[in-house]
Order: sequence, then C-alpha cells, then structure tokens
Amino acid sequence: MKVKVHHPDGSVIADTSDFAAAALLMSLYGDNSLITYRGKTLWQEGKDGIGADSYDTTSMTIEQKLIDMGVRLDG
Repeated sequence: MKVKVHHPDGSVIADTSDFAAAALLMSLYGDNSLITYRGKTLWQEGKDGIGADSYDTTSMTIEQKLIDMGVRLDG
C-alpha cells in the first residue's frame, strides 16, 4: 500500500509505502506539500504540523488516519 507525496503545486513527487520516507520528502518541500492516499489528504505540511519536527509522529499520524479510513495496513 503506497501513499503519494505532492509538491505544494499539486504535482506528485513520489509514491512510497514507507511513511517516514514520505514525511521526510514532504518536509523538504515545505508548507502545503501533501501526503495522500487515494485522493485523501493524510498530512498537509504546515497545517497538520511540521513533518521534520518528528518523522515518527508524522508516520504514526498517517497510519492512524489510514486505520480510521478502514484501510488494512497488514497487507
């Protein structure tokens, strides 16, 4: 299961199944960059926080949002 990382202009930069890697990449692009899954925003840099403050926290937030959406993370 992969998430997409978006530049602030909306273009897709990457897709990855590693949430921490997505957080790291997203944080490089700054405010309004996004991590999404199937069109749903999981994290918006600046609005939801600053990913670089804690990649672990960002990853856990993404994981929890996916679980709340009913997405199975175990396969």
